Parts: sequence; C-alpha cells; structure tokens
Amino acid sequence: MNNGSLSIYVSDSPNSMVSAVYITFSSIEIHGNQSGWVNYTIGERTVNIFGTSVNNSVLLGNISLQPGKYTMIKLYITSVVVNMGGNNVTFNLSSNFAFINHPFTIQPHENVKLIVEFKLNECLNMQSRVFTPYIGVIEK
Repeated sequence: MNNGSLSIYVSDSPNSMVSAVYITFSSIEIHGNQSGWVNYTIGERTVNIFGTSVNNSVLLGNISLQPGKYTMIKLYITSVVVNMGGNNVTFNLSSNFAFINHPFTIQPHENVKLIVEFKLNECLNMQSRVFTPYIGVIEK
C-alpha cells in the first residue's frame, strides 16, 4: 500500500502565571473526504506543553493515512493539570477535545507535519480553573 503519514506535534504559547501544563491526550480523530471520521487510539499520553514552541514541539502521534484530502482533526483530552506556584491544580475541561479545522492532503510516501499550538494565555481561565482548547496550526 502507498500510504503517507501525518505527524501531529503539540506546542504552547506561553503564560507567565504557571510553570507547567500537563495535558493528557487519549486519541486522535481525523476526518477525510472519503473516510469520514476515523479514530486513532494513542493510549494515555501526557505532555508538559509549557515552554514548548514550534522549534521544540512534542510528537503526539504519527499516523499512517491513505492518500487523499483530510479536513479536520480532534485531539481528545482526558485531563489538564497546571502547576502554579509549586502546586498542581486539576482544571475542568470546557470540551473533551481540541478541534482543528485545517485541510491538508496526504500524498503516497509523504509525511505531513502539523504543529498544533495551544494558546495557553487563552486556554487557561485562572479564576474558574477551566481549560478551553484555543489553538493554532502550523504546517511544515
């Protein structure tokens, strides 16, 4: 089979009030024009996203995909723990997934690299302790 692949990385946009943000991901869903939504389990994967950037983003998953056009991605989140002043605080989730509306095409034997940047200044409501996934996407 002449599959290509999609590498999904995560990074953050910094927030000075915290020293760590641990996001636990459980699966990735990808929507293709021909396949519809397909779920890819990645297991429980916890990433300290704080301090990452485009240059040192963390690989979340590398998925083999059939060639074709894809339009949307959901990154399923099971928990978010924020370290503030040396204390770990579990935040509530406003949504159990981060939604990415970013069309891309997979060609045979090609690897597409997407970096999903969580904008922590917008994601973290420090008063109510709620995490809302606000993201940007960079394709490399």
